[in-house]
Amino acid sequence: MVVSHDRAFLDQVATGIFELDAVTHHLKPYAGNYSAYLEQKAAERDRQWQEYTDQQSEIARLRESAAHVRGLAKFRKGGKADSGDKFAKGFFANRGLGTVRRAKNIEARIDKLLTTDRVNKPGRSWQMKIEFSKGMQSARHVLAIEDADIGYPGNLLLKDLNLHIQYGDRVALIGPNGSGKTSLLRAITGQLQPLRGEIRLGSNVKLGYMAQEQEELPPHQNALEIMDGLTGWNQTEIRSFLSKFLLKGDDVFIPAGKLSYGERSRLSLACLVAQGYNFLLLDEPLNHLDIPSRARFEEALANFDGTILTVAHDRYFIENYASKLWDLIPPVIREINLEIAR
Repeated sequence: MVVSHDRAFLDQVATGIFELDAVTHHLKPYAGNYSAYLEQKAAERDRQWQEYTDQQSEIARLRESAAHVRGLAKFRKGGKADSGDKFAKGFFANRGLGTVRRAKNIEARIDKLLTTDRVNKPGRSWQMKIEFSKGMQSARHVLAIEDADIGYPGNLLLKDLNLHIQYGDRVALIGPNGSGKTSLLRAITGQLQPLRGEIRLGSNVKLGYMAQEQEELPPHQNALEIMDGLTGWNQTEIRSFLSKFLLKGDDVFIPAGKLSYGERSRLSLACLVAQGYNFLLLDEPLNHLDIPSRARFEEALANFDGTILTVAHDRYFIENYASKLWDLIPPVIREINLEIAR
């Protein structure tokens, strides 16, 4: 049994999936791998929606019928039961009691549909809602790395790099741990100077960087303070915005350094979104996100109107998002155009 957020791994290895529901905290089994689980979940949700819709229509029909029957049982002044004829009065009174019983039987069916036979409305588990705002469009040439060596004195990590990124590219950088991926991103941001060669950003490029452990976040400031410094929004606007990243209630008052890795990851994403960058450098952004949050993150990146370079190990993410692959085989990087390869 393995706990994993690696969807490609689960597709290759798993023969069954246990889903722990975040709302009910119940464990539910599904046969097959991750893709089979997704298909079963979709069919299950469609079936529940249909059953819920059918039941709501039936409840509405029965309520209308019960109201109509009760209306027939009402005593009307001037009617036959009000003529002074004792026989007529008794006859219509008895018929009225029978009509009321019919109405009560219908209402009992409604109560059963609302209680013991109730079909619950399919719930929505909380997931991140990420929408990148449109920033200024950069020049066509976003990044140029020419004849560059990257590393530290006495420790050359990467050499003879000649790489280019155009506007709109989605580049995934892969390679062994410790091979220089983060150092390359730090060189692009200007935090690390290349040992040789040149790294240039194009005109109108607004660069946003998400570090692997979110160390760019001030550890002693909370989410409200960080967002206030970045945006100048009022507290209501900030809290509403942070709620899209599942940072709600007292979470916004916890210093960034005391947040969990997943919470810091979501806060870092919120900072990127709020500032309207058009070139994103993301260092393993999926590390601390669960599968639903990864899916929402991928959806947001697909709709992002800009350029992205991300360090990633999630094969499912790379296959669905990347247009180019930078394969780091120390000390060089090989570029693969995935759109042509596909």
